[in-house]
Amino acid sequence: MVSAAITALLVSACSVSVGTSSLSATEVEQQATAALAESQGVPLDEMPPLECPSDLAAEVGATMTCVIGDPAQGSTYDVTITVETVDGEDVAFDIQVADTPRP
Repeated sequence: MVSAAITALLVSACSVSVGTSSLSATEVEQQATAALAESQGVPLDEMPPLECPSDLAAEVGATMTCVIGDPAQGSTYDVTITVETVDGEDVAFDIQVADTPRP
């Protein structure tokens, strides 16, 4: 059930390879959604869309707040993406979904 998965999402790590100094918003959305689906045991095609406002700098400590919806509850949650490590073209980031929905 997607609703239960959304409210249970806490922290997940994701690692991607990039050839530039930033990750595109689309790439962050795709990689984060896949990581969240895997960590929660939810099929990728059942995950609600994650929307990120811009590209994410490939720099340790860079953060961005994205939004994920919960169609079962009609709620949206902030999702904080934080770059943890950068090793050449490999970027690892953490994903934190807020405990409570946006007002």
